[in-house]
Amino acid sequence: MNKNMVKNIVLILLIGITGFSMVRYISELKEKYRLKESLIQAQGQISVLVQEKQNLLQDLRKEKELKEQLAQKNANLKGYLKASKNRIARLFQDNAKTQGSLEELSAKLFILKAENKALIDRRKRIYAENEQFKLKLSSILELKKAIKELRANKRRDHALETEGNRGFLIKDGQSTAVERVKIEVIPAQTKE
Repeated sequence: MNKNMVKNIVLILLIGITGFSMVRYISELKEKYRLKESLIQAQGQISVLVQEKQNLLQDLRKEKELKEQLAQKNANLKGYLKASKNRIARLFQDNAKTQGSLEELSAKLFILKAENKALIDRRKRIYAENEQFKLKLSSILELKKAIKELRANKRRDHALETEGNRGFLIKDGQSTAVERVKIEVIPAQTKE
């Protein structure tokens, strides 16, 4: 019996080891499948993360390109701004020159208007004197009186005359003027 018992004990021990091994093998298989599932899930997550990484890299490249484009536009705008500032500065300088010229021309215009008014007044006075002379000299009696006055004035002036050219520019073919005299003839304005 002893032999049988030993066989039985060995058999029970072998059955126990086999049972334990089977339970252990089944639990290892379950663990293996669970690890495979985890690995498959992890690989899925890895592929999703790789795809996200690719998308993020593309977005990053796009952002870099956009940043470069914006930097280029910014540089262009700075160039335009600088050119505009230069143009504005030149325009202000031109404006200042134009203002100076305008003020100068305005002063000249004011002077010319004053001279024009004086000339118009002088013309009116001369015209009035001319009309008076025409009225005075239109009759023969008045003309004779004027001739007598001129002769009387000439005799009186002749007595007061001093040495000189007596009003002549050229006398006896010789120039009596020490300096050159510029004579300007301006036609009289007609009645408007």
